[in-house]
Amino acid sequence: MSASEFRNPAGRGIAAMGDALSNALCACIISYCVVSFFAGQAGLLAYGDLKSGIVQMSERIGALSGENRMLQDARNSLATDSDRIAREARDIGFIRPGEKIVVFSSSTPKESSAHIRDIEPLQAGFSTGLPDRMIKILAAMTGVTVLFISFLMSIVPRRRSPVRTQASQS
Repeated sequence: MSASEFRNPAGRGIAAMGDALSNALCACIISYCVVSFFAGQAGLLAYGDLKSGIVQMSERIGALSGENRMLQDARNSLATDSDRIAREARDIGFIRPGEKIVVFSSSTPKESSAHIRDIEPLQAGFSTGLPDRMIKILAAMTGVTVLFISFLMSIVPRRRSPVRTQASQS
């Protein structure tokens, strides 16, 4: 400690407050950067979620492409095959004049693409990371905590171990 700090105890308090504020500011900046890097909307956790979303979208594209091919084949078949048109019409309840429908057993409806329609749609641009406002609040709370602890540690007197000299050791 300098001689001026012995004479002016307020100077020691101001210096302690300055140190505590600089510690708090550094803690705020570091905690904001670290939390944003890992848990922010563009952080590592959100990146992993986006990669899994890409995989899900690719799988869905494959399933929808298969369904699209089946529907195109059915469309082409209906456009060229009159017997197919008659079968499809009978399946939905249409009959020709003079025909009778006999149902032998209850059949389940075709489920060609039922599993595809049950898939929940994916949202583009959606991120699972923490919002920036939440990260700022966490950083501010960290800064206030560090400020408080730094200020307390500068005020509380430290216990000093006695300094041994060579004369006292003999």
